[in-house]
Formats: sequence, structure tokens, C-alpha cells
Amino acid sequence: MQISSLPSIIFSPSADNISIVAEGDIVVNTTVSDGSGVAVFDNSSSYSPNKQGYVNIAELSELVNAAILASFDTDTMLKAGARSASCTLRVAVKGGVTATTRALYMSRQFTVLQPIFATQIRRRYLIEGQPQPVNILTAGQSGLKLIVGAAYRLADNSGLSWREAVIQPDCSKDYFTFLADTSEIKQVTTAPDGSSLLYCILTLQQNDKQADCIRFDIDRKTRPSMATHFVYLNLFGVPEVVTFSGKDVEEQELDSDFGYAGRDYIRLDPQLTESHKSHSGWRSAEERRAIYDLMSSPYVFIYADGELRRITITEVDSSVSRPSNEPQSVSFTWRYADERLMRQPFIVPDTGKASVFAHPPFDKTFA
Repeated sequence: MQISSLPSIIFSPSADNISIVAEGDIVVNTTVSDGSGVAVFDNSSSYSPNKQGYVNIAELSELVNAAILASFDTDTMLKAGARSASCTLRVAVKGGVTATTRALYMSRQFTVLQPIFATQIRRRYLIEGQPQPVNILTAGQSGLKLIVGAAYRLADNSGLSWREAVIQPDCSKDYFTFLADTSEIKQVTTAPDGSSLLYCILTLQQNDKQADCIRFDIDRKTRPSMATHFVYLNLFGVPEVVTFSGKDVEEQELDSDFGYAGRDYIRLDPQLTESHKSHSGWRSAEERRAIYDLMSSPYVFIYADGELRRITITEVDSSVSRPSNEPQSVSFTWRYADERLMRQPFIVPDTGKASVFAHPPFDKTFA
């Protein structure tokens, strides 16, 4: 892409090959600024044109993505509202042309800017208590409308009801996050008293025409206590959730040095490490692509007891046989990033509230 035709908003891969027409050596200044306008990278270099008379500035996407991640606040992973996932990229030729663009985070070769849900999955399953952020690409967009529709079974199986609500996304930043967990869906659509949620559909419209759509079915087969929820930064640089319904195997490993101190064989610098191997359960091809994204994400958390705890994936077990009509599964091994989260203490005082009788109903006969 020639510097003169650089759009005002791009995904970072579009900055991987910027061409500049040059008749001789030129000096190019490249500046990357964060959302507050502070320069996080500022460099000037000399370049010589190739045989075709062009200077090619390559691989700026890695620079842009690193700058965005450096200012990312992990406390916003499960927050609703407008969010940023971009920085300002400025390429200036000394004494010549200058181009400035708003570069969005993107870890894959994806360059089309259009109003979409920033996820690879269009059909998902929800479990009660599961967090579910849904992000809408709003950068450079207008006339957007989010329609939240939900189907309910009325109390006592007396019938079905369809409820809808319209939300106007905040387009002031790059993305708008809507929390599509079951409690939020029920609240937004004003669920009938005593009803049960069957499924919900999120429809994104631009100028009253459908731009994208996601369907959520309620997963009643997986027990909430058996599900493992992973929250991660996806390829768009926004939070996403993938839930594993397979077993989670916890393993402990002792790392230590051993030797003799006099006549005693002792252990030196012992470290007990806790690791988990989580299995996805059967997953569609669409869900597998999201899991691949999870496994390469720079930020991965596990959601447990209403809290996010950062983890590090240490090993992956994944294979695909083709052609095949059978579902596939994935498993990987992970550890808590913070050592203090391993072997968490389990201390619950017994206050006696669970007992019907504080003491057996015996009289003095049994004294």
C-alpha cells in the first residue's frame, strides 16, 4: 500500500508493507502513539529505493500490536461499554509526504473494516453464571443498532414468549462491549416472571440492515461446577470467552535439589508446582478456531468464583484428521501465572449454622 493512499483507519496488518516513491535516499520517521497521544515509539532511519523506485517499510504490525498491548488494562476484561484497541501510527518522509492513521490491533491477516461482531463464533452455548462479553467493531462506523432478542418458556409451561430490546452502541472508540451473560439478557429483555430462558439472538444492524448475527443457546447438559471458563484477548484485541466442558486434571510436581548434609539426606529449595490439563470436550470447527486463538493469546485468564486469575499455557495437545465428519477435541496444560494462586488455602470455619441440633437431645440418663 502506498503511503499516499493509507486510510485513516486500518487493521495493523495493512501497515506491514507501506511503499514510498523515492528517487534517492530518504529519511523516514516512524512514530507510534498510545490512546492518550504519548509517543511509545519514535524512530528515524535512512532508506534506499529498490530497482522499481520504491522504499518499502515492512512489519509495522508487530510494532503497533506491541504498543497496544503495552497500554492494555487487564482490569477491563469483563467491563461493558466503549473500549480502545488501537494506537496512532505516523509515517513521515523528511521534506516530503506524511501519513497518519489509526491502527487497530489484529494478530492475523485480516484487513476488512466493517461493522461485525469481533469473534470467530456465530453460534455459541451459554451456561448459567458464565461471563460472555460480545464486542462490536465500531471504529469508523455509524448508524449501528444492537437488537437483543430472547425466547422464554413461561412459568408452568403455559406457553412461549419472545422479548426484544434495542441498544445503541457507543461508537466513540474502537469497540463496544455488551455483556451477554444470562442474567444480563434477562434484565435487558425484561424476562417474564418465573420463565426460563431458551435461547437469545444478537443482531447487529447498520442503517436498519443486518450486518451480523450471533445465536446463543442455553447449555443445560453441562453442570456449571464442571465447566472451565477461559477469558482471553482474541485476535481483535478484545476479550472473549471459551468454555471447556471436559475434565480438568490437576497435577502436582516437586522440583528440588537433594544432597547430604553430614549423614542426613536433605531437600534443598523445594518448589511444589501445580498444573492443570483441561479438555475442551467435543467442539465444532468454528469453536476450534477460537480455541487456537486462545492458545496463542498474550493474555489468558481463568474465571472462577467470580474472579479472573491469569494463567500461562505450557503445553498443547491438538490434532485434526481430515476428511472427517466427527467432532474434534482439544486439550492443553496450564499453570497460574502468579505462584501465590497455586495451592490456595481452603479455610472455612464451622460456625454451627448447618446443624439442626447443637447437641444430641439426651437427658441426664446418658451422663
